[in-house]
Amino acid sequence: MDTGKTSDTGMLPVKVELLNTLMDLAGELVLGRNQMLQGIGRQDMKSIEAAGHRIDMITSEFQEVVMKTRMQSVAGLFRGLKNRAVETAAALDMSVEVSTRGEEVELDTAILDGIRIPLEALTEYCIRFLLDSADQRAEAGKPSSPGLVLKASNEAGQIVVSLADDGCGRFSQPLPEAAEAEIESIGGRIETDSRSGVGSEIRVKLPLTLAIIPSQIASVGREKYAIPQANLEELIRIPANQVKERIEKVGAADVVRLRGELLPVLNLSEMLGIPRYYIDPGTGDPRRERRRNIADRRSLKRPEEGEPFVSGPEDAQEFTERGARDRRRHPSSALNIAVVFAGSYRYGLVIDTLHDAEEIVVKPLGRHLKHYRAWAGATIMGDGNVALILDILNLAQMGGLALRREGDSTSGKNEAVSGKNAVVVFKNGESEYFAVPFDSVARIERVRTTAIEVVGNRKVTQYRGGSLPLYELSGMVNVAPLPQREVHEVIVFREGDMEFGLMATPPVDTVETELVLDEGALKQKGVKGTVIINGRTTLLIDVKVMAGYFLPKLE
Repeated sequence: MDTGKTSDTGMLPVKVELLNTLMDLAGELVLGRNQMLQGIGRQDMKSIEAAGHRIDMITSEFQEVVMKTRMQSVAGLFRGLKNRAVETAAALDMSVEVSTRGEEVELDTAILDGIRIPLEALTEYCIRFLLDSADQRAEAGKPSSPGLVLKASNEAGQIVVSLADDGCGRFSQPLPEAAEAEIESIGGRIETDSRSGVGSEIRVKLPLTLAIIPSQIASVGREKYAIPQANLEELIRIPANQVKERIEKVGAADVVRLRGELLPVLNLSEMLGIPRYYIDPGTGDPRRERRRNIADRRSLKRPEEGEPFVSGPEDAQEFTERGARDRRRHPSSALNIAVVFAGSYRYGLVIDTLHDAEEIVVKPLGRHLKHYRAWAGATIMGDGNVALILDILNLAQMGGLALRREGDSTSGKNEAVSGKNAVVVFKNGESEYFAVPFDSVARIERVRTTAIEVVGNRKVTQYRGGSLPLYELSGMVNVAPLPQREVHEVIVFREGDMEFGLMATPPVDTVETELVLDEGALKQKGVKGTVIINGRTTLLIDVKVMAGYFLPKLE
């Protein structure tokens, strides 16, 4: 009987044809070895290359067949989940119709064992929180018994197991954290989707196997690392002369703008304490990198705190002349960023050099390295050196990145705005604190008051070859005007193809916190309500309302 679970003896049933194929391949491997040894004995490079090519093909096929011996269908897993759904519904005096699709899909036994408990928890979550009542179903014209569909499919080299219901279509409770953590620990991730009144779906994306995985090899300093392809979205190379423009600062955090989205960036060498090197464009020799920032954002005159970003024509000429000899603008100083994701995190990882993509054999870390959270394992490279496999999820947590979740919300006057949130906090005066969601901010700049002009009763400043309109919160919200200062912080927002700046009193900072929104306190046009951040009552700005208020004034 297929239970979908490894037996107590640690044995698995293997089809006879797979064993026969393995025997045939073993024989082919012996022939390839003999051919290689004969070529070496005769020093016949042509024969050696032919033997190497043959062994490479046989090894790939051998690997594929061996992996099949570890595969089991999800049929047994689905039977267990169906039983859990029926039992949970019965305990709630409900009945549920459970159907399955894709039972023939196969997964590595280790992954099947690893997802059993978290999927049982997610199944129970669906029954308890996502199904609607009998009265609601009758009113909506739905069948009396709610339905739950368990489905498995193979999508783009990954296995997707989904739980779809025809319930209320609203995630009123956060998903079980333990279930998410267990799925992410084996390289999987959870996605959710819902349509009000129609239903919800929880999709669990899983790797095919944990033993051999395709990876992107990268190096930092003189060390090589493996980034699992399952966690890799894309690779970005920023030319040296664009680094200062593309890498921006939001508070103390580095971010890169990627197709209109601000993406947090982590510097792997800094996180792991690895010395970095650069190639001296004059001598071609490697030299120790001493800069700590990803992008050296110093202006030519090394301004002190409070200096503006607006420079004069003489600065532009000096910059052009220096650019030819500045190694920070040399092609060898281009910035390589791997855009990665794991669970609810997505960010850019700065590395020094990109190498070839390879299939690697995962080796567990020794006991003396288990406490290093940045590494998921190790592998032995073709040259005999060891490369560590990066744990993308733990790196995000170590870097303090904001957790982005879908469907996390609660109802009521005090509303948690989806768990942990990253917000940009600023002041309008000396004692009025405001915040906007981090994701809504395009960039933050510093502008000297003397660089602000008034055109048609509107404040503007010259900005990136054009004009940036500037506004104050006092133009929309019932607050005092900004105090007079020599320098203002400007938070830049983008709405469609238009940008505008909101002037603020420094400091401007990025904070990750759990926002509990009080919609009843101090709510007014453009303000969602109040939240407590760092012990202070802070007004949360509704960016869409603000954009709708200010942007028509540009026309």
